[in-house]
Amino acid sequence: MTNVRDARARLKAATAEREALRRRWDGLRNRELLALAVLSATRMTQTERCGIFLASPDGTEVWLEAGTDVIERQIRVRQDNSMVGEVLRTGAALIREGLTAKDGAHLEVSGETSFVARDALSVPIRNVAGSAVLGVLQVLNREPGSSFGEADVKVLEEVAFLLQEAVQRIHAEQDLLDTAGALDRRIEQLDRRESALRGDGVLRTFAPAVAMAGGGFLHHRFQGTAYPPFIDPSATQALLDSWDTDENDVFLCTHQKVGTHLAKKFLVEVSRALFDYPESNPLAGGDIGHGAAPWPEVFYSQHGKGRFDEFLRATAGRPRHWYVHCAYEDLPIRRIHPRSRFVVVVRDPRAVAVSQYFFWARHPLLQVPSSLGLDEFVSLFLGGDLYFGDYHDHVLGWLRRADARISPEQVLVLRFEDLVTRKHDVADRLADFLEPGAKLDAGTRQAIAESTEFKTMKEKITRDPGTFHLNPKVYFRAGQTRDWEGRLSPLAVEAIDQKTQAVWGDGDLTCPSLEGLRTLD
Repeated sequence: MTNVRDARARLKAATAEREALRRRWDGLRNRELLALAVLSATRMTQTERCGIFLASPDGTEVWLEAGTDVIERQIRVRQDNSMVGEVLRTGAALIREGLTAKDGAHLEVSGETSFVARDALSVPIRNVAGSAVLGVLQVLNREPGSSFGEADVKVLEEVAFLLQEAVQRIHAEQDLLDTAGALDRRIEQLDRRESALRGDGVLRTFAPAVAMAGGGFLHHRFQGTAYPPFIDPSATQALLDSWDTDENDVFLCTHQKVGTHLAKKFLVEVSRALFDYPESNPLAGGDIGHGAAPWPEVFYSQHGKGRFDEFLRATAGRPRHWYVHCAYEDLPIRRIHPRSRFVVVVRDPRAVAVSQYFFWARHPLLQVPSSLGLDEFVSLFLGGDLYFGDYHDHVLGWLRRADARISPEQVLVLRFEDLVTRKHDVADRLADFLEPGAKLDAGTRQAIAESTEFKTMKEKITRDPGTFHLNPKVYFRAGQTRDWEGRLSPLAVEAIDQKTQAVWGDGDLTCPSLEGLRTLD
């Protein structure tokens, strides 16, 4: 145990140092200005993509600081074999056409990103004094039938001029990124070492975690809400301080045990049918585990910022999947992109209570007393102070959202019961939500329906778990819509129904009113 504690202490210290660097770099880097420049440059030059490149201190490499459908440092090329390198050397604007037939770094980048460059305009970004070239502003793929001209050069040079001070500041502090990269590698090594010493194959927990009244349900609190001990509150805060989503982010929003993995499977299979994922993307093989469709707070807590950024790079440019269990007001996101999408899943509260009871009672990290009975758990469930907060309020929070961070057009609401009984309709609705106007053929629709059958999913994950971290033989329990019947006592059913009516209103006891929301029908 001493070795495990020592390894964990070293990992904690390295993670804290990395977070301090993250805060310093975020304070230095004007992300909003860079993003605005990328967006403006493409619109003004009528091009598909834009990138802001910076030269490395030793003059050998150029790395991408910001760009369309890519993230920081996703692209790195040598100066001696690239268009941006030529601009850095000459300090002059450069127009290149017919790139698909020419050798160069752009072909390597195309292989990594699946984006094919046809033509490009690149202009230098100088320091404030104008005495040195520090970076390059580049736009790619002018509208078909047109070509770059002097007017485009002048427009892009004006944008580059406005970026000078920001780029000079970033260029001068590049050593921070080198230090951060070294720390990320060390954290990854310490992560593997601590996991090997722990040897239990489950998530690490973060102290101090305390039991709820009556014992068990080890937890932390974040903004007043209970969270499991395998989520580090400092990681959640780091995401809240620094994470901005983009147009490719797709979030599955559920409370615990409302069909999360089933909905994930639908989303992944529909996405694979609609979009051409490169092999480097973890979704390409159909994995629904945390390495392909992660829970962001857990991912960041367990593996740190380096692995989180690595996931962003590997999944850039196509729909990227996440799932969250938090309440709407607790989303660990700094800013939500207006084209990020959210799939909210709702389930019969009676079924949720039963499913949560069995899941949490079996979870090895939570220390739920073995003596806890189902009726006693229902009292805790109705009290609303378990993980992720009150279920009934959680659902209404996502459906009625207290602010306008997410527009109605960004949200699709599905019922767990429909995921089980109306699979073809769900697949079609998700396809249109992810790619408006998209249609699935009958064969694809049927294949998705078959792949989301409970028995099929359980057997597939048992045979080939990928990055799925739970044992499906233990945690895939029923997959039914009315499994609560025969398990809940009449008094428990009555108590749940009374709360449902009090919070959701009279009517359907399985779901609040979905009037005015984008739903299956």
